Amino acid sequence: MSVLDWVGVTTGIIAILSSLGIGIKKFNQYLVKEYLSELKPNGGSSLSDKVKLEILPLLSEIRADVAEMKGRLDQHLKEGRD
Repeated sequence: MSVLDWVGVTTGIIAILSSLGIGIKKFNQYLVKEYLSELKPNGGSSLSDKVKLEILPLLSEIRADVAEMKGRLDQHLKEGRD
């Protein structure tokens, strides 16, 4: 192979790799944008809205139940000592 052939092959490989790199970068930007859109409130269908509407109220109920159980346990232990 001549020098011009090597230059042509090298240029072609660089062009293909550059295209792949740009494509991967654009795809990653698209994915990041999609993931970030899930974290913004939009009226009920985003991940952020689901957490606020469903998970946080459940956690509040669980905290109240745990506090009630702790109070009962403390009272039971206090009565057991007397």
